[in-house]
Amino acid sequence: MNAMLKKALPYLLIGVLFFSIIIEAFAQSQPDVRINTVSTIELPDSVNLKVYFNLFDKQTGQAITDITPETAQITLLNTGLTTGGVIKQPDIPIYITMVLDASGSMSGAQAQLKDAAKLALTNVPNDAFFSVVQFDEEIVLLQDFTENQSAISFAIDQLKVTGRGTCLYDAAYTAVEAMEKAPVGRRAVILFTDGKDETKEGKVCSQHTYRELVDKAMKAQVPIHTIGLSVSAGNINAVELENMAASTGGFSAIGNESQLKNSFEQIMLGLKAQWMVESSVYPRQGDNNAVLTMNLKDAGETSTAFIVTSSKEYPGPPSPVSAKLDGFALRPETMTYDVQISLTSPEMVNYLRVAIWEKEGGSKITEFIFENLASFNTLNIPTNALTAGRDYEMRIVATDKENNFPFAIVKDDQGKAFTELIHEFKFDPSGVLPKLSIQSVIQDNNDLVIQIATTNPLLVKGYDGWLIDEETNTVVPNSTFSSDVLPNGSGSITIPMVEAKVPSGKYTILVRALGEGTSVFASQQYNGVVYQTKKVSIFERVFSALRASPIFFYIILGIILVVIAFLMIYNWREKSLSGTPVMQGRLGGQMKAKRGIKEPSPFADHEPIPGASVARPVQPSPVKIPGPQAYDLPVMPTPVAKPTPASVPPDQLDQTIVGAPPMGDATLVSPAIKLPSLSVVNAPPGVLSPGQKISVQQLPFTIGRVGAMLTVSEASVSRLHAQISMDPQTKRFMITDMNSSNGTRVNGTPLTPGQSSFLNHGSRIQIGPNVEIVFEN
Repeated sequence: MNAMLKKALPYLLIGVLFFSIIIEAFAQSQPDVRINTVSTIELPDSVNLKVYFNLFDKQTGQAITDITPETAQITLLNTGLTTGGVIKQPDIPIYITMVLDASGSMSGAQAQLKDAAKLALTNVPNDAFFSVVQFDEEIVLLQDFTENQSAISFAIDQLKVTGRGTCLYDAAYTAVEAMEKAPVGRRAVILFTDGKDETKEGKVCSQHTYRELVDKAMKAQVPIHTIGLSVSAGNINAVELENMAASTGGFSAIGNESQLKNSFEQIMLGLKAQWMVESSVYPRQGDNNAVLTMNLKDAGETSTAFIVTSSKEYPGPPSPVSAKLDGFALRPETMTYDVQISLTSPEMVNYLRVAIWEKEGGSKITEFIFENLASFNTLNIPTNALTAGRDYEMRIVATDKENNFPFAIVKDDQGKAFTELIHEFKFDPSGVLPKLSIQSVIQDNNDLVIQIATTNPLLVKGYDGWLIDEETNTVVPNSTFSSDVLPNGSGSITIPMVEAKVPSGKYTILVRALGEGTSVFASQQYNGVVYQTKKVSIFERVFSALRASPIFFYIILGIILVVIAFLMIYNWREKSLSGTPVMQGRLGGQMKAKRGIKEPSPFADHEPIPGASVARPVQPSPVKIPGPQAYDLPVMPTPVAKPTPASVPPDQLDQTIVGAPPMGDATLVSPAIKLPSLSVVNAPPGVLSPGQKISVQQLPFTIGRVGAMLTVSEASVSRLHAQISMDPQTKRFMITDMNSSNGTRVNGTPLTPGQSSFLNHGSRIQIGPNVEIVFEN
């Protein structure tokens, strides 16, 4: 047995060591709490405690900004009393003093220090006030506390390096003393240095010691955040700077010149990542050791110790449960009272008993029991047992779960505790119910229009009413009317007199404001309304009907707008498809008409245009009009017999008919015309290739993004962007911009939409901003 133990012992030791390492690593990875400031306000029954803190990494000493505390509690160790805390963002300003080293050793890093300090000002905490101090063997205030960042940056630029020593402790001690005179708020000192506390000769420079500085900062609750510039080995005491920050609740960053900006940034992030826990505690007189315990989201639990100081004794809450009446209001729509009650320790309460007593007679009218209570409760109390105009008392009692005894839930001004929370009130619903008034009555054609106004309109669910004949004092048959809720409680209601067939006469109008169900909030009469029927024209009836039912007016208006929009779109589409007058064969005809010349045009006046409907002159005999087609130029067709001079006009001799339509529809083209082509100079990748040749095989030759003879799949090119055609008089080629979005240019000159420009060999054509081609003939 002993041999087996001896063999197993080394393995047991290794296992224990392994688990110890794991536990230590886990403990090191847990965030820790660093308290910056503890604030106390002594109230008559408790102390309002606010603890301002940061979460930080134990290994790096840097602030943690990505973990959120969820719950907190504070325990006073000398009484054992634990109270819950509320986690909030800090509610007071923060005063920050930058204490910057200007000793001789800083001559090489002065510019980097200024840049890093000013850069840190771009990401500062909310409600932050800054002051700037420079020090060597003397301490100089460059800027007192201010929120003006421009003034702070200017003060940093005033930093001047001298050839003197580094009185580090005295500078920081003076900054802490100045903090004690600052207004109420959080405090912080950012201490920057590149050396130790010594003169140029290597002697101690400061009158205050390191220990005195740390004690002063801890007592004044001023965290000192240290930034050490390590230029060479041994130039700073890094351990001392890190301990100074840790002891006072600050952060420390040690690095070289290239890390200065990051060091200042880390300190500012730590200042921005502060939290606050607020709680009511009951300390003893003097110093009280306390522990703050928090649950962190996705990071477990952490705690830290601190001291709460009180000038007097607080024995603790007299009762674990207290109650406060937060609200008492009548809901007119249901005629019930909403009673808002807040409770401490609601989990200890068995139920709340709410009793209504008549104040004058001293008798209990009704009683209600409420269970399953929370910290904040809204109780609904009916009023059907109450009489309007009488005075009542509402008495609230909270009982415990163990023996059903009532808690002492309230105190009077002298601190005496009572088990009943009493609230006196008068039941008077008239002040909150809607009131109705009829402002005017006018006759509109043969109907009556009444103008009304209502108070508390949110409670009104609608209106109704009827007419009373003043001669017989009876309700007029079929005169009942109704209306939905009016905006803001005011507006007009039309009484349809014609529809109800009400005769001429003198009437009283009665209007009621309605609530939920069959309830009526208010009613109002309007007497002496004289009504006279008259003949109404058809237009007046239509206008009256539209005014009574505006929805029909808007429907008619919508139909008109839709028709107008359709006609505009149709007209635009026809224009975009039909193109220019040259395409329709009109321009040439007009020019010939002006000159009095009768010669065949390359394009007939009745030539069909793709996608367009063109009016044609009436022919002596029925002619079948061919569908839209394009004619090839100038490819020679199959030879056809030429007509004799006797049957063909002289101006048609020696002409070639392209295609084979009937003579009346033929397009005549001179055989001497040479085929043009287009050469691509510039185009986006995947659209056209530079150097690519495109032959113009037929006229008109269209260029566009969709459905064109030359299709250019580029967003800046319009669907039908431009077209190349031939002038029938000069037989020269020309280009026309088809009202494109991004325009067409020839040799850099923009074209006017719809107007043509002649093309010569080598003309450079820009189609929008991204496509350029050259015309070659």
